[in-house]
Formats: sequence, structure tokens, C-alpha cells
Amino acid sequence: MNVIRLCTAVGLVCALGAAPAAAQKKAAPRPPKPQISAATKQKAAEDNANPDALVMADFQKRVDAYMSIHKDAAKDAPPLKETNDPAKIKAAQEALGAKIRAARVTAKQGEILTPEIQNKFRRLMYPVVQGPAAQGTSGSAKAVKADVKDTLKENTEERKEEGKHPVVLKVNARYPPDTPLPTTPPQVLLNLPKLPPELEYRIIGKNLIIRDVEANIIVDFVPNAIQ
Repeated sequence: MNVIRLCTAVGLVCALGAAPAAAQKKAAPRPPKPQISAATKQKAAEDNANPDALVMADFQKRVDAYMSIHKDAAKDAPPLKETNDPAKIKAAQEALGAKIRAARVTAKQGEILTPEIQNKFRRLMYPVVQGPAAQGTSGSAKAVKADVKDTLKENTEERKEEGKHPVVLKVNARYPPDTPLPTTPPQVLLNLPKLPPELEYRIIGKNLIIRDVEANIIVDFVPNAIQ
């Protein structure tokens, strides 16, 4: 009888000791759940189409609309001749940026990256930045995921060391010219829709931005793209 009581007591102590350790271990973020708008669901049902495919088609349509504005603005802005002069490059970027801002003065966050597109992007990014089954260009899933995390960590540390101006997450805002552009892991780029050469993805902290390279402005962004 005493042996049974002793075993029970030992088991209870072990369970109580393991509980805090388990609580301290942070649970891995769960994959974002699909968030498809009612309008998209209805269109998918009517056209017998995949809802995610419609979301991506909508994104492409919005990017094309922006590029139309960009190209019209570029016609009126002073042409940038090939040069390595930072001052001339900056002047050309600011001139083009001003034209684009004037053309989309009422633009707000979510105009290109709508809520359902943002959700789709978070789902596309999850496997390579957080998911247990991360996939990439080469190596094991764990190695790929570790490479992505290392790159993002280096970006954050570099910004802190440089001590330059912070990036303001606002549509049409200028990306600080003296602030380093963070490296976007190639594994992430492979999972996201391809952009025109005038645009690029950049990860700022946990946020994903679309930057107009020639105008040096933030076109739109996904807040908390990395959960």
C-alpha cells in the first residue's frame, strides 16, 4: 500500500514539474485559415472556378491597374538616363514618385492587397517562414526554414546597426533612401506571385511591402504577413 502511495506521489510531482516546462514552450503558429469574400465565393460558384484562383486573378488585375498609372506617370516625369550618380537617381525617383502620388492621391492600404489577397499571401508565405513542412529551392524542410529565419534576423539586425530612418508603413510613402533594403529570401519569392520588373517584394519586420523600384515608394503592404 505504501509503495502505491509513493508511486502516486512521485507521478504527481513529475506531472507538476513538467507542466511549467510545457507552458514555457511556445506553440508553433497555426496555418492561416482561408478567408474568401462572399462575392468571390459567389463568382466561383457561378463560373465553377477555384476561389483562390479568382483571388490571384484579382491581384494581377490590380497590379496591372497600378502599372498603367506608373507608365503614364513615367511619360511625364524626366527620363532617367543610365547613371551611377546617387543624386541623379534620387532626383529621378522623387520626380516619378510625385507623379504617381498625384495620380493615386486617395490610395489606401488594401487597394491592391485586399483583405482576401492579404490572407492568401499569408497562406503562401506560411510554409517557408513558419510551417513545419517548409519547402524551398534546396535542402531539407528544416534547413530551408532555418535559412529564411536567418535572413530575416540578419535584416532586422542590420537595420538596428545602421540606425537609419525607420520605414513608414503607408501607401505612397517614400522608402528612406539611406535605409538598407532588406533581402527577401528566395524561398519566399518562389511562393508569391511574380511582379513586373518595376515592382518588388520586401519584408520589413513581420510586414510584406510592394515597393515601386523606379519611384522608391510603397505601393501597398500586408501587415503581419509573418504571424
